[in-house]
Amino acid sequence: MKLRAELIALPPRQQARRLAAVAASLVIQINHTEPHAPEAEAALAAIRTWGDGGGLTGRYVSDLVYSDDERGALRRLSEAAGEPSEDGWNALTTATMYVAWLVYQETGEPMPSDVNEVGEDSLDLLDEQLAKLHI
Repeated sequence: MKLRAELIALPPRQQARRLAAVAASLVIQINHTEPHAPEAEAALAAIRTWGDGGGLTGRYVSDLVYSDDERGALRRLSEAAGEPSEDGWNALTTATMYVAWLVYQETGEPMPSDVNEVGEDSLDLLDEQLAKLHI
């Protein structure tokens, strides 16, 4: 709940900037056991870019989690099941989906149902995931 209170008081792009710092910590954690994780780097780059004012689409950001070609953080999360990096992938996926939700809201693009379900409650989940990782 602490993370939600901290973030929802901020404008969306500032929320993304704060989440970029969180995502950077998660990428470091993932890289400890998976030195080649381009999906994690891409998610971090998108969160940073949008937070810094870049013009990304909601579709672009949500595709970093999952896409029609089954690439992205969600695929890496399923591959990491039972591995030390699983919790990091889980939290990074949550953070990226939340930012996708923010982007969709700003751009007014039609929001897919899975992104539409994200919302501010996801910040509570992310807070729990980060506590488990001690981040």
